[in-house]
Amino acid sequence: MRNPPPEFLLIDAGNTRLKWALAGKQGPGRIAGDIATGEASAAWIRNLARKYPTHPTILACVVPKLAPTFRRAFGARLVEVSAALPELGAVDGFPFAYPKPQEIGADRLAAAVAAHAWGQYPAIIVACGTATAFTVLDAKGRLCGGAIAPGLQTQLAALLGRTALPHTILKQPRSALGKSTQEAIRAGVMLNFQGGAKEIIRRLSETLPDQPNPHIILTGGNACHLAKNLDVPFTLRPLLVFEGLLMIGFRKFGPAP
Repeated sequence: MRNPPPEFLLIDAGNTRLKWALAGKQGPGRIAGDIATGEASAAWIRNLARKYPTHPTILACVVPKLAPTFRRAFGARLVEVSAALPELGAVDGFPFAYPKPQEIGADRLAAAVAAHAWGQYPAIIVACGTATAFTVLDAKGRLCGGAIAPGLQTQLAALLGRTALPHTILKQPRSALGKSTQEAIRAGVMLNFQGGAKEIIRRLSETLPDQPNPHIILTGGNACHLAKNLDVPFTLRPLLVFEGLLMIGFRKFGPAP
């Protein structure tokens, strides 16, 4: 009798937030937990490993100092996507047209694996987090490059940290014409984020001359703010990184879902 596919622990350790999800054959339905990455101490990581003692674990980590602690805590059941390149066998068959694939962030790689699996390319993946990362799959489905810009909250923090402007909570402005300092900050930062992303998408699309209308895939915590102002068709996939982590997990530990 064939063994049932395993349930995985999927971890996305980003620059600002560390999120994890449990996922099996039906996919990652929701995020199980979320903490500030700075709170992920060695003791906390060991406790997470003890909480899920048998789960194969797939890790996308963009904070290098955390990776050794995850390796010690999870041992042989851990797969790091930072090492998930074709020559290392963790993403069998995933194509690159990129000089140094090892430089690609683990979260960008996991998202690209998920987008590639749908077969809808060329595509531009826009991950809206601490950074706004644009990852491009060409007409052959190969990861061929992209762009990285400051994220929405990063732009706000840079502005407030270098000026005497008042603390401001970001939200969609009612108008581009701010009637107070805080309204002006919201309008400027939000429109700069949206307009910059739209221009980068346009310019990246121009690099794909044979397919001028690539699929646009939005993900990340601030994707909703971009979706409100994007004037091209798009797909919103909040769990795109986790979808890619799950696919890598099945390729390493069990039958494809």
